[in-house]
Amino acid sequence: MTTLTVVTAQFAVSADIGANLAAIERLMRQAWSAAADVVHFPEAALSGYAGVDFESFEGFDWARLEAATRRVMALAAELELWVVLGSAHRLSEGRKPHNCAYVIDGAGVLVDRYDKRFCAGDAAGLTGDLAHYTPGDHLAVFEIKGVRCGVLICHDYRYPELYRAYQRRGARMMFHGFHAGGLSPERFAAMEAQVGRHALTGGTTLPAITMPAGMIAAASNNNMWISCPNSAAPRSCWPSFIVRPDGVIPWACAPEAEGWIVQEIDFDAPIYDSTVAWRDRAIDGVLHSGVLVDDPRSRDRTRP
Repeated sequence: MTTLTVVTAQFAVSADIGANLAAIERLMRQAWSAAADVVHFPEAALSGYAGVDFESFEGFDWARLEAATRRVMALAAELELWVVLGSAHRLSEGRKPHNCAYVIDGAGVLVDRYDKRFCAGDAAGLTGDLAHYTPGDHLAVFEIKGVRCGVLICHDYRYPELYRAYQRRGARMMFHGFHAGGLSPERFAAMEAQVGRHALTGGTTLPAITMPAGMIAAASNNNMWISCPNSAAPRSCWPSFIVRPDGVIPWACAPEAEGWIVQEIDFDAPIYDSTVAWRDRAIDGVLHSGVLVDDPRSRDRTRP
């Protein structure tokens, strides 16, 4: 039996690196107490999120962020706990940083870094994420206890090609962090005004409607478990959750409160997979099931 115990953790991410670090260390110790193999934190959990938690990276304290990152690495080694940590990664002078997730193993070693590939914003890079961040160019694939894992960040969910790419590389566990919280009352009200109340889900913002739905679709279309932490800062669009490969969400955190959920995942469990027979063919570009026939009544699409 192949198992992995995953903790999906949330707290009120802010511009205060020290407060973020304290919450991360506190939740890491709680994850250790739950015998977790890995704990997953939201997008920008350590650094805070530019454009929401703070205005820009002008004057940002990079030395303090690096010191805090090393604190997390040291605690990971002490607890023998893997950590997937949302943060920001500094580039050379004059270049915008990456919006990243550090992958730290149970020995406290930084084994990989995923950089958000689809930073939201306009083509000129003047709005949204692109006003503050440089997009990435790679996947991050690694193994925890023999389970192949991958990482994505927030707006990446809008591009199912990324999930297909990870599925092709054998990923069975995805860590997809979000930051859809800490919004100003004015911005949150404007987001709600766009949609009103969604009749099916009860979501009042586009993120509250599309992000969980996107994760359900990604999990069930690609036969993956997905951990989905979100910032719990007030006016958070939805609470953190884990979704199974059949699209079921067995547990979610309480909204806008520090907390975590733990899931012992059995990757050999018989969870329903409706696309197993044809998914690989679809990924390879064969976009039908079964066997096609050459029939004149099939070719003629203008007669009943």
